[in-house]
Amino acid sequence: MKKLFTALLAVAFALVANAQLVEPLSTQRVQLPNGVASEQATLSPDGSFAVVGVMGGSSLTRVDIATGESHLITSNGLASTVMISPDGQNIVFNSVSYNDQHLRLTALRSVNVATGREIELVKPSRRLNSGFALSNVGVTAIENGKARVRAFGSAKAQSLPVASINYGHLDITVNGKTTTLDPQGRGSYLWPSVSPDGTKVVYCLSGAGTFVCNIDGSNVRSLGYLHAARWMGNDMVVGMADYDNGEQILRSTIIVSDLNGTRQALTNDSQIAIFPSASADGKHIAYSTLAGELFIINLK
Repeated sequence: MKKLFTALLAVAFALVANAQLVEPLSTQRVQLPNGVASEQATLSPDGSFAVVGVMGGSSLTRVDIATGESHLITSNGLASTVMISPDGQNIVFNSVSYNDQHLRLTALRSVNVATGREIELVKPSRRLNSGFALSNVGVTAIENGKARVRAFGSAKAQSLPVASINYGHLDITVNGKTTTLDPQGRGSYLWPSVSPDGTKVVYCLSGAGTFVCNIDGSNVRSLGYLHAARWMGNDMVVGMADYDNGEQILRSTIIVSDLNGTRQALTNDSQIAIFPSASADGKHIAYSTLAGELFIINLK
């Protein structure tokens, strides 16, 4: 009976994993410049370019999806932290340095796409939380539990809702006030982000899976085994279902999920597809492969 139940559960999961949530139209490989292998890429809101974190290094390169034309953004940026303002004009990321005591410091920086001008938004700090939020005029970051609102230019930036990680806790900042959310109690929380409409949070709880909840921590729903989930509009997320042997990833597929946990696989085991990112309208998804390739899935 136990074996029968396990088999039925596996069949049910397979059916859920292959539900038709989106309709793929095409998949294209993006031509990367010589010497650039993509470890993780973030797609611009309009899907016209991607910010590529170069494998084995800390440089970030902007790559035009249509032409493959590339421009170095910075030689010191963390690909896993890259965000792009809604208008596509400012690229924001964390950079790492070390002080005289060899302690790691994290700063928040931005680069303007049109001018290439790089500015320091938050100076190097020991207590800069993982996670920030962008508008067209500025960024809200969390340092030592306090909101740091910084503008890209002369226009005044407003405080935005931010989900961030603080020593494994999931913190939420609303109207400049930061509280510990931890929707499922104490644990190790990863990859949190607030939905574009500011009402929900997606996050991963180590050892338990990925979940979505309301911004106040209520109505927790499981999305199953999914890593590095990013929003596709307000009603779906895209992430990777990756499996490793403790040393390296053995297989990984790109998965789209709605907020009820219905899932659809967009890649198969012919590739080890990792770290997806979606355009603002959810019509384009970028992902990298373990071989350093960059692909775009175009959806109807």
